[in-house]
Amino acid sequence: MVSEELDILNIVAETPDTSQRKIAEQTGLSLGQVNFLLKKFVRIGLIKIEGQTPKSLRYNLTPKGMAEKADKTLRYIKASYAAVHAHVDTVTALCEDAKARGQAVYLVGSPDEMLEICKMACHRSGMPCRQGMPPAAEPAVVFCWEEDVEKNCGETPCVNVLKA
Repeated sequence: MVSEELDILNIVAETPDTSQRKIAEQTGLSLGQVNFLLKKFVRIGLIKIEGQTPKSLRYNLTPKGMAEKADKTLRYIKASYAAVHAHVDTVTALCEDAKARGQAVYLVGSPDEMLEICKMACHRSGMPCRQGMPPAAEPAVVFCWEEDVEKNCGETPCVNVLKA
């Protein structure tokens, strides 16, 4: 729930006059969950509510709320960094296995963060990698991160790096 709480604190910090409904739309949480969390934040002193009517409410972060937002952000960044590091280690080991088997490495998937993680891992292992599907005759392995790619590799060995 840390991510959802951080999302709400970020929204409140950026747009204090937002509504619970808008917060729910932006976070993907239900209106009831947003209401519950905002009440919790008020109770523990992270948010102060100002206004006369439900239509004129403002949610303001308190100094304690700002400190909590910073702490949650730091924890989120650390967890994200640890996850990236773990993925790079996993893919590096896969590259080294492919190298030992004499297989070329091909990366197939969306041009996103996972592609960059795979490229870093290949570089780290000293294993050249190419994007796209390998020629049929080449001894190769495909690293992918999307299920539709994994299902369409045909005879070429395919490893979903998110499941490895």
